[in-house]
Amino acid sequence: MLVFACLLPGQDADTIILKNDDRKFTILSQIEDPLEAAAFLGAFKATEPARRFELANRFLNKYPRSWLLPQAYDVAARSAIDLEKYDDALAAGRFSLRLLPENPSLLILLANIEAQKGLFNKAVADSRDALEYLDEIERPPNMSQKEWDALKPQLKASAYFARARAEASQPGAAAGPSALEDLNEAAAWNPDDAEVFYLRAILELRLQKTDEAAADLAFVWNNSPTLRAKAERILLVLAKPRPLDSFLRSLPARAIDANLRRGPQKQTYQQILADGYAGPEACRTCHSSEYAAWRQTGMAKMFRPYRAENILGDFSSGSDYEAGLIRMGFAGRPYFEIGSQGKWQRFYVDFTIGSKWQQGYATKLPDGRLQVLPIEYNVLEKKWINYWKMIDPPGSARAVIADFPKLTAATNYQQNCAICHTSQLKTGASMEHAVYLEPGIDCEMCHGPSALHAKQAAKGKIEHANPVEPPFDFRQAANRDGVRVCAQCHRQSAVREIGEGGEMNYSTKGSFIPATWMLPYDAFSRKAFYKDGRFRETTFIVEAFTRSACYLRGTAQCATCHSPHLENFQSNQTSLKYWNNPNEMCLPCHPQYRNRIAEHSRHTANSEASQCVSCHMPRLMNALLFKARSHQIEIPTADLTERFGQQESPNVCLTCHTEKEAGWAKEQLASWRH
Repeated sequence: MLVFACLLPGQDADTIILKNDDRKFTILSQIEDPLEAAAFLGAFKATEPARRFELANRFLNKYPRSWLLPQAYDVAARSAIDLEKYDDALAAGRFSLRLLPENPSLLILLANIEAQKGLFNKAVADSRDALEYLDEIERPPNMSQKEWDALKPQLKASAYFARARAEASQPGAAAGPSALEDLNEAAAWNPDDAEVFYLRAILELRLQKTDEAAADLAFVWNNSPTLRAKAERILLVLAKPRPLDSFLRSLPARAIDANLRRGPQKQTYQQILADGYAGPEACRTCHSSEYAAWRQTGMAKMFRPYRAENILGDFSSGSDYEAGLIRMGFAGRPYFEIGSQGKWQRFYVDFTIGSKWQQGYATKLPDGRLQVLPIEYNVLEKKWINYWKMIDPPGSARAVIADFPKLTAATNYQQNCAICHTSQLKTGASMEHAVYLEPGIDCEMCHGPSALHAKQAAKGKIEHANPVEPPFDFRQAANRDGVRVCAQCHRQSAVREIGEGGEMNYSTKGSFIPATWMLPYDAFSRKAFYKDGRFRETTFIVEAFTRSACYLRGTAQCATCHSPHLENFQSNQTSLKYWNNPNEMCLPCHPQYRNRIAEHSRHTANSEASQCVSCHMPRLMNALLFKARSHQIEIPTADLTERFGQQESPNVCLTCHTEKEAGWAKEQLASWRH
C-alpha cells in the first residue's frame, strides 16, 4: 500500500482535512539522507522475496533509528512470509506494529500466521483490530479512490477469514457458528476467494449443513486449482451413490449475502434531525446547573465576539513581536499592525479564540470572511508566539507574518478553524464564507439536536430509549460511540465530508455526528510523532487514546475521566472528574491495586510518582508551550529509549531520574514485572 513518489510537505496539524483531497505526501520527503532513502527504496521495490528480505534487513541494521522503520519492518515481514520464515515474519511484523499499529493489511497477514501457529487469541485480536481500522481508515494519499475501492473489500474479506480460521481452529471449539458468521462476511466482501468457501464448507459440514457445504465445494472445485483435489474428495463422498456430475448439477447456488457489505445499519433519527437545533438556551431551563458549569468552560469560550474583559493578550502601546514587522496597540479596541516597506496595515480584533492556555484573534472582513491574525498570546509564558510556525512543517504559508495582509485561504478562520471552534457550521458561497449557529462549542455539538427533545420536555412526554439517540447519553453509550463524539474535534486525522446542504460539523440525516474517516498517519509531518511511534502533539490526543488497551479491550471513553459540567472549572481546567484523587480514574477497572498503590508503583504512597497517570500517562505531548499527558495509557518500557534516545523515545523513569541512563531504566522495569 506504499508508493513513494511525491516530495510534498506533510499534512499540517491543527487544520481541516476534507475527503477527496488529492494532496499527496510520503515520509520519504522527511528523510534528509539520500542514501538512506535509496536503501529503503531498494528493499521496497525488490521483486524477488529472498532479495527483498536481505535488503530490508540490511537497511534495518544500517539505519536502526530511521523514520522508515515501521515500513522497513513491514517489508521484512512480508518477504519473510513469502519465504515461509514465519517466526521471522512475526518478529518483524510485531515490531512494525509496535511503531505503527494502524496497519490493517499487516495485522491480517500476522493473524493468519498466528492462527496457523496456534496463537488463536492473538489472531482473533489482530483480525478484530484490522476490521476496526478498515471501517475508519481513509484511502492512503498515494492511492486513487478507484484503487482503494478495489483493495478494501479484499482486505475486509481477508480479515474476516483470518478471524474465522482462528476461531474454528481452537481446541475444543464448538461447531463454529461465530466462525461461520465471519466467513459469510468474508464471502460477501470477496465472492471470488475460493479459500473462503472451502473453509466455510468445512464448518458447514460440522454444523450438518450438507447442501450448503456441497454448493461451496462445487465453487472451489470449479475455481481453485490448488484446492480442487481436496474439494473433489469431499464431494465424491457427499455425492454417493450418484455420479459427481449429476450431483453437482443438482446443487443450489452458493449463498452470498450482499447485504452484509453494508455492515450493521445504525439507527437514524430523522424526526429528531428534522426538528433541528434549538441552541444552548433551550437546555437551560431543565439543566440549569450543567448549563452554568458549561458556560465557564473553555468549550463555551472557544470563540467569542470581542469584549474587553475577554482579552488576555498584551496590547499595551509599544508592544511588538518582531520589530518592524508586527506590533500591537489599542484604539477603541485592540489591533495588530503589520509593516511592509515602511508602511503599516491595521487589523482590529473582532473575535477571540481560546480562553485558557493561549488566545488567538480574528478580524472580520467586509465580505464576512474571518481571518486569524498571525500571532497568538500564550498565557503561561505571558508572551506572543507564532503558533503556526511552531506546529507546521517547513514552508507553511500561514506562518509567514508578512503575507497576512494578502488575506488568503491559509489564514481563513471558517476554512481552517471554525469546524472545531464553532457550532453547527454551514458553508456559504464558499467555505471561507461559512456561517455558524453558535460561537464556541455548544451543548448540541456533543448531545445532538435538541429541538424535539425540548418540545417533548415542555409536554412532559420525553421519549429516549436509546443512549445514542439525541440527546446523546455518555453514561449509557458504548465507548466507541462516546469517543466518536469527542473525536469530531480532538482527532487531528479526521477526514470530513461536507453535507449535501453544506453542513460542515453536523448532520441533517442519519446520525447527528457527521461521518468521518481517519487519514493514514504516514500522511502527516514527522513533527507530530516521536521516532518510537508515539504522538508528540496534543492535536492527536484521540489517536493516542484509541491505541490504548483501555479503549481497545476495555470500556474506557473520554467521558470516563472528563466532564464539561463540573463546577470547579476555574481550578480544574482539564475538566477531570477526580481532580483531588486522580487514581480513581483507573481503580474502578483495576481494583486489584486499590490498597497496593505503593507496592505496585514502587514509590511512596501519595507521592507524585505513585499516581497511576505519572507512569502510564507521562507528560510527553506538546501542548501550548507545556507538556500534556499522553493518552496512549501504556506500560513503560526503555528498549526503544536505548535505540532512539530520550529525545525521540521519552522514558518516564528518566524524566525524574535524569542522572540515570536507558539501560538502568530497562533493568528496573524488567525487575518489576509481576
